[in-house]
Amino acid sequence: MESFINEYIPSDFEYEGINSAEEVLLHRRISPYATLRPGDLATLVKLHQNHLCHHPAAYRPAPFCGSALPEDSDEDVSEEQAQEADDVVLKGSDQGHIPAQYVVKGLRHHEMPVIGVYVDSRVCPGFRYRVRRAGAVNNKGNSDMFWNGKARTLQSIGMGYGRRLTFEDDTLNHNECYFWSDSEPSGFAFSIHAVDEGQKFLIQDEDDAVLGEVCVEAIHEPQEESSMEAVKGRVTKYVAVTLTCQVTYYHKHHHGLIELMAHEELETVSGQAVMVRPKASAKASLQAIESIFLPRLGKCKFVPDFC
Repeated sequence: MESFINEYIPSDFEYEGINSAEEVLLHRRISPYATLRPGDLATLVKLHQNHLCHHPAAYRPAPFCGSALPEDSDEDVSEEQAQEADDVVLKGSDQGHIPAQYVVKGLRHHEMPVIGVYVDSRVCPGFRYRVRRAGAVNNKGNSDMFWNGKARTLQSIGMGYGRRLTFEDDTLNHNECYFWSDSEPSGFAFSIHAVDEGQKFLIQDEDDAVLGEVCVEAIHEPQEESSMEAVKGRVTKYVAVTLTCQVTYYHKHHHGLIELMAHEELETVSGQAVMVRPKASAKASLQAIESIFLPRLGKCKFVPDFC
């Protein structure tokens, strides 16, 4: 033990808030891939209670909890994006895991963090997400995005400390769309995806009467989860969206036939996309976009057109 300490822990190194080399070894020995020996966890908790923060040098560099995060570069960072990005402090103990603490840098307001043992509670299988490596937000487009920025359905979240997140792949026999929550020192940023460009909807009023149809031409703001409900296995998410749509209004004749009006209009609207994943289903589906206001119709909602 003494030779090991002399080799890996220099005698002239000062540890702030750590009393002995044995305590440093305990910190280094306990990892998501180790089996805790009796008393290890209790000792670790005691150390965390005595020292609220750990000296960075007390950790060996590891994928799940890099103590020295890379410095952010000011290159390719726009002023607006820099204002939106925040550094978030996360604690594994908040989710009942080991008392590890993480810092996720450059997290935008609509994104959800995943790092080490910590997986944001809003990240839920069955819903589609876009994923990027966390860090400084830049204007390089999709350079930091997984799968070229394509949104994929999260199929499962594994158990344990290093949790495997598996997404739907384009092929069934060889799925390569997965990673572990502790495989990136700076963490991951998830953003939910509810509405696609080119998607078509029917316009319904408060009485569910069909008044027209729309086609999504552009999505302007990031799609941001507003709230989530989970009742008896049924998960419902509400996602704020801002869209520009090509709107075609219906005109009803007195004899009951419906005729499309000759002109179409471009409208930019905001609403709440309602996504539901039933208990017996592996995928969530978009039920409607509610709280829409159109100048010609007033308050209405968009319902997916499956025809």
